Amino acid sequence: MEAGVAVRFSYHPWTSLVAAVALWLGLLPLSTMVQGAGYLVESAVVLGIVGVTGAALAALHLPRMLVLMLQILAGGAYVVWRATSLAGAGITDPLGSMQALVAEGVVTIRTSAAPVEPTPGLMWLIVALTGLLILVVELLVNVLEQPAWAIAPVALVYGIASIAVIDELSFVFVLPVVVGYLALLVSATGLADEVTGKASRVGAYLLSRAQVAVAFGAVAVALALVLAPLVPLGQKQPWNSDGPDGPIQLSDPTVRLEQDLKRPADTRILTYRTSNDESVYMRTVALPELTTAGARLLPMRLSRIGLAGAHTFPGERVEIDVAMAGVPSEYLPAPFAAESIDADGSWSFDPDTMSIVASGPDRLEQTIDLNYSVVSTLPSPSREDIEAAEAGGGVNAVTVAVPEGLAPVVTDLTADVVSEAATAGQKALAIQEFLRSDAFTYSLEAPPSTGSDAISAFLLEERAGYCIHFAAAMITMARLEGIPARMAVGFAPGERLEDGTFEVTAHDAHAWPELFLDGLGWVPFEPTPAFDGPPEYTDPATQPSGAPSDSPSPSPSTPTTLPSALPSEEPMPTFQPSAPGGDGDVGWLDWLLAGIALVALSVPAAVRRGQRWWRLRGGQEARVAAGSAWTEVEALFRDFRRPWPDGSPGPVSESVDLPPNGAAALRELAHTVEVSRFSRDAADPGRLPAQVRAVRASLWADSSAMVRARAILLPASLWRRLPAG
Repeated sequence: MEAGVAVRFSYHPWTSLVAAVALWLGLLPLSTMVQGAGYLVESAVVLGIVGVTGAALAALHLPRMLVLMLQILAGGAYVVWRATSLAGAGITDPLGSMQALVAEGVVTIRTSAAPVEPTPGLMWLIVALTGLLILVVELLVNVLEQPAWAIAPVALVYGIASIAVIDELSFVFVLPVVVGYLALLVSATGLADEVTGKASRVGAYLLSRAQVAVAFGAVAVALALVLAPLVPLGQKQPWNSDGPDGPIQLSDPTVRLEQDLKRPADTRILTYRTSNDESVYMRTVALPELTTAGARLLPMRLSRIGLAGAHTFPGERVEIDVAMAGVPSEYLPAPFAAESIDADGSWSFDPDTMSIVASGPDRLEQTIDLNYSVVSTLPSPSREDIEAAEAGGGVNAVTVAVPEGLAPVVTDLTADVVSEAATAGQKALAIQEFLRSDAFTYSLEAPPSTGSDAISAFLLEERAGYCIHFAAAMITMARLEGIPARMAVGFAPGERLEDGTFEVTAHDAHAWPELFLDGLGWVPFEPTPAFDGPPEYTDPATQPSGAPSDSPSPSPSTPTTLPSALPSEEPMPTFQPSAPGGDGDVGWLDWLLAGIALVALSVPAAVRRGQRWWRLRGGQEARVAAGSAWTEVEALFRDFRRPWPDGSPGPVSESVDLPPNGAAALRELAHTVEVSRFSRDAADPGRLPAQVRAVRASLWADSSAMVRARAILLPASLWRRLPAG
């Protein structure tokens, strides 16, 4: 290095304690995403256990790798114990406890807006992540001797928070991250005496640290970008704003629906063509909440990334090309559930409802004359799949909440309608058939309200209305039976034109219920009798298809009858997470643990490879490079269980036993080291890596297969005694 800087690693018992404090300070920005300070207490415990363990063992001058392994055992034991205590299952089933907590935590993250209520599952995920991060810091600082790299784990949470809730994150949160990181650097590094002059020494040191910090800060930002879509986002995000004045204000889609249905002159909204040549429902938004005032939107967790994979349930993959007419809309019509969109303008999506929202500066005009394409996975269960399905769990609690003020007779009516149904799926089918029966009439003259009083009157007295009334009624009855349900708003499939495209007009504006069934996800139903028939997958007379393909007709459908011969066995609860594939399959947690075990076995080899790369890296001054290369050769001899005598490089190179090629390379390396130490004429360090590789190749060729395996998987050089500070 031009300035002659050699950063000296200084390992002290308190380095582990400082690392724990630095990481704890780095967790403070999490307060913008999690309610309360309980997570700070939980994380402090696991940090304290790992930090105190490391400090105590370092004071005994134990080998660094052994210290890290014991820290892993101590931290891992606490994380497992905390899982059993939070799950309340006792120590007899730790794997089941962790599996249940992971499932609960993931659901909390995906269904809640920041700041999230700290459920047991979320708290355990924070504890486990904190334990993993502190072990990464220990590996970087105390084993690899590269404390500057610790910027990535220390600043990771700040990076996630700054991306996820940027308008709610004060710049003050960066101060504890910086303080903790600098304290860690001061604790773990020192300056060599080779630098001439105090000012140049400090300046060169800070420059070298800044360069490494910037590089690994970029790694932290990259990790944050990957993890940010997984965390709960508040209503304020950089992509959720018209400008500096605040978040996007979304209009009530039911108002637009009523206007379109009752508009005297019908107008074209869009045309589309599908890859399977079938019609589809063009969904714009979902309304999860049903209150005394009717169906309404919830605050959205808008994101620009992560659309693919947000919906993980089975279905038929279809590509749709859409041409919008000159109609402004803040929602992008797309079949549920969209995987990707290709459209001009700025668009965001809500992972909870899979709604796609315009988020650019001219968002209300983005859809005018817009041509775009969508790839969607359409729910395509069979009638048998639905009949066998129970109510799904792990969704937003508002989708199972029954609105207050509902007439008690509605509960009795629902119980009577589903009296012969055994499963949640059978109950859903019974409710749909009841609402499509000749007891109800389609009418645009009904008032638009879907509040509690209106739903009660619709079911018990008037029994006349249009799509939002039928959808709200089915949602209410489904929730009374414990089935999560929400209202989807958009457009019916429309009519096929001569060229094979489908035309959707304003009079195709529509609302329908989506019910969440175990293993099937959100499944659309069609209780409105103004349509020719229900979705094919709910009709016992048809085969399953990709999506409902009915077109509206001006008169009610043929009367249908209620179910009468359904099985009578009791429904089984399905709210506890279960391993996919049946009892005979290995659960995902087992695979995860097996993967962790394989990673753990590869850690020593990865650490040694990292050490070798660092010691032989370019850009070092000649004396430092020669010393690092000699240290690496000593480590190689220890890895291959070869004796390494004390003494100067020259005599050592003559006394060790190596094949001719390796012996020559070692003597040449020893000469380079001695010249760099004792001569003013610096030796050329360019050949050092090749010399070290030649020595390693000789050791490899001269060793048995067992010794080679031990040298790779259990390198003995990692288990050397630590210096006394």
